[in-house]
Amino acid sequence: MNDNETEAAGEAPAAPELSAADIAAATAGNPDSSVPPPAPVDSVLLIDGDNDPHVPPTATVTRHTLVRVFLRPGAKMPRTLERKLGALPHCATVVSPRGGANAADFVMSLHAGMLHATLPHHIPFLMVTNDATLSAMAAELQRLGRVAVIWTSHPDAEQMAREALEEAVEAPAARSRRGARRGGRSGARRGGGRGRARPSRAEPAPAAETPPPPSDEPRKAGGKTLAEVAWTYAARLQRIKDVPSRLKTLLNDIKNRAGSQGFTPEEVLGELKRHHGVKVDAQGRVQIERVKPAAPDQDAAPELGGA
Repeated sequence: MNDNETEAAGEAPAAPELSAADIAAATAGNPDSSVPPPAPVDSVLLIDGDNDPHVPPTATVTRHTLVRVFLRPGAKMPRTLERKLGALPHCATVVSPRGGANAADFVMSLHAGMLHATLPHHIPFLMVTNDATLSAMAAELQRLGRVAVIWTSHPDAEQMAREALEEAVEAPAARSRRGARRGGRSGARRGGGRGRARPSRAEPAPAAETPPPPSDEPRKAGGKTLAEVAWTYAARLQRIKDVPSRLKTLLNDIKNRAGSQGFTPEEVLGELKRHHGVKVDAQGRVQIERVKPAAPDQDAAPELGGA
């Protein structure tokens, strides 16, 4: 049956195969980029170089970190990444053999699967991408017992929406207070010939009720309590040198490291404020007391990554 007969029969024509030249061009620079090096590896860092070419500020990258930067056809590693990672012995670029939507994401998922199959399960994976669909890859690695985290340098859309809502609620109250002050001053001017006018007094806004703390029960079967999650994260803040200094950065880091337990970053942050000396001022600056975090009810808190 020829091509015309195949199309007439309703069958889709086969996709064209890659030529030997295409494969050679794609793998010439790093023919073994999917194979772990013989030297020891302590962590894996996979970066989507097309949509988020950054290194997380809290990431600990050493000469034993296996780094892969995924690029579209014809692209080169960005200079910012080249300066930070180019000298590492286990750093390599992976160029997609074909272009198209999500091409680099598919290649990144494939390499993550191959590295997961060949590296010991105690080695953590950190994946940098702004593509939310790759969170399914991290969830599957976690289900298989691997510590896997998705991180992005882009602002959290949910956090931005919450801040916009807070501003929308606060704006009418601020306008009402300004109007009351203007009304008081104009009334005083109108009554100048009849004695001093009494200034108008705006009604005090009702105090916002403090919501009760969330339940400490695990959000999923076999998971950790809120106290355990906060204690483990607080211990990490005491251990690392460069702690998040802004509220958005802190919430993103909590989400990436403790989000698999089912608690929102705001719930974990509330627990950190109540029991672990974490403070956030009105300008969003984070202050962390350098003290040993209070231990939870259990003798030791498990790591955040697993279920």
